[in-house]
Amino acid sequence: MSIIVDNHIQNDLSVNGPVSFTSKDSHKLSEIHKKDVNISIWERSLDNKIINGAKQILNEDPELNLSEVVKFENVLGMLKERLGHSSSISYLLEDISNLVKMFCEFFNEEKAWVRIDAIDKPMCPRFHTDFVKCRMVTTYIGPGTQWLPHKLVNRSKLGHGNQGQPDDKSGLFQKNVTIEKLEIGHVALLKGESWLCNEGAGLVHRSPHTSNKYNRFYMTIDFFETYINIYRNFSKI
Repeated sequence: MSIIVDNHIQNDLSVNGPVSFTSKDSHKLSEIHKKDVNISIWERSLDNKIINGAKQILNEDPELNLSEVVKFENVLGMLKERLGHSSSISYLLEDISNLVKMFCEFFNEEKAWVRIDAIDKPMCPRFHTDFVKCRMVTTYIGPGTQWLPHKLVNRSKLGHGNQGQPDDKSGLFQKNVTIEKLEIGHVALLKGESWLCNEGAGLVHRSPHTSNKYNRFYMTIDFFETYINIYRNFSKI
């Protein structure tokens, strides 16, 4: 059984668990607030000026690792201080600033934890869920985040449940399952295990896998409390 929302077909939660929601309208990212949605995706195409700005930064700093907690109204200033004032990257910086503002407005937050990274291999190679409330992700260059629909995952095979077997052999998902992926420019909100009443239903995802080495330039936006919780735990080690 399916239901149709905003001209998009979704599976019935009562049968299959949380579902995805996809739209070309940025405002529809807010569908993540619905209990039966664990990923909402804004399918957008990037202006070449944004892509060229990302390419420039990647060429100048192929190991970029930017991590800042910042109020949304101060994001653009922070980016210019960290990445430069060149007009050739201005469209990219504006886009990043707008996404941080969007994230904060969706969740009524004054500040967020912003990370911008350049990598050439998977940061998180295994499928997993995050113990966060929600995270925004987008990729400017390279392959995007991969994820699995809730109904197709055997969650007992996550983490230690895989018994040392790779994901494609552990029984986490069937061999004929198509692994979903975000495309360049797509913006997604990924619901985690810490979202109220969402334990056991966080989105199962991983860094993109390809057979070849790749260059990836991407951003993640988290709640400030996620930053606090992570570094509080580090201090206990």
